[in-house]
Amino acid sequence: MKHLLQRKNVLTSLLLICVTFSLAHAQNKKPIKGPTIKGYGPVFAVKDRAKKLPQNFQYKVVFDVLSSAKDPQQLNRRLESIARFINMLTINQVPLKNIHIAAVFHGKATSNLLKNSVYHARFNTDNPNINLLHQLNQNGVEFYVCGQSVAFPGFKKSDLIYPQSLALSAMTTFVILQQQGYQLLPD
Repeated sequence: MKHLLQRKNVLTSLLLICVTFSLAHAQNKKPIKGPTIKGYGPVFAVKDRAKKLPQNFQYKVVFDVLSSAKDPQQLNRRLESIARFINMLTINQVPLKNIHIAAVFHGKATSNLLKNSVYHARFNTDNPNINLLHQLNQNGVEFYVCGQSVAFPGFKKSDLIYPQSLALSAMTTFVILQQQGYQLLPD
């Protein structure tokens, strides 16, 4: 009986050590900010997932970018989500040529696409989104900005970082993109 109790105590101790090590190891894991959109879009590699991503699948996604950070010095969390989506796919060997992303800006998020000088004049701070916007654009993300949301607050096409992104409206852009096979991820 004494032998069984000692053996139980050893097994309990080993189990406690394993659980402690696992918890400590899990807490030390940090998300990766990259590999494609560097410094943004933190993701975790999920190695033990049940389903693998389909080979040669074309990801056609339109992100609804409606809201902006409450603090004009803060990065728009929705832009961070776009970076996360790209990083999540590329960390899992999805080639960029299979990732087709459109970001439709409207409402308060329209200000995220303002040139720094215009943004600074309006909010008395630099546009914190510019670096991330440039990285997203360089990695194939297409921007569309609602012309109605530009006109109502009195912005002009020349105020935009990407003036070629001006569209008639967010509503018409969503209809067109969805008919082209893009899946809507609402804000």
